Amino acid sequence: MSGMVASMQVSPKVPTNTYFYDRVLVESLPIGGPDAAERRIFSDKGEMAQIINRPDAAIRQIVYWDIDSARTGVDRGHHYHLRKTDRMYVIAGEVELLLEDPRTGARDTVVLRAGERVRILPGVAHAVRSRIRSQVLEYSPDPYDPADTYPHRMA
Repeated sequence: MSGMVASMQVSPKVPTNTYFYDRVLVESLPIGGPDAAERRIFSDKGEMAQIINRPDAAIRQIVYWDIDSARTGVDRGHHYHLRKTDRMYVIAGEVELLLEDPRTGARDTVVLRAGERVRILPGVAHAVRSRIRSQVLEYSPDPYDPADTYPHRMA
């Protein structure tokens, strides 16, 4: 596990995978667990996802997307940030996370499914393309700053 992954204080019960030279972290929230755990629960009431439950977490931006690239042909993103770390949680559906290093041109694609969250460090260009109609929650400890959004079109 890289130093970046360990510094996030991820519960050992949350399966993690790193991509793009450890600059992108994908976690699958476990189903069930203690009340304090970051987890998913399914019941007669529906699904509950406790995406973040940390004493040191402060969220200053939350954005909800309903995205259907398969129908519309439109993706989200195609940009990078120099200061902001992006975080997303897939509520429903399945999306492709397109990644590119603007300096080297290195590319990768990661498939994210419902119940998975991702952290994208600054300097990684990214776009989200849904395979089916999907719902995604983007959240950040930093407010949106258009001056820190650099367009970067990816194929």
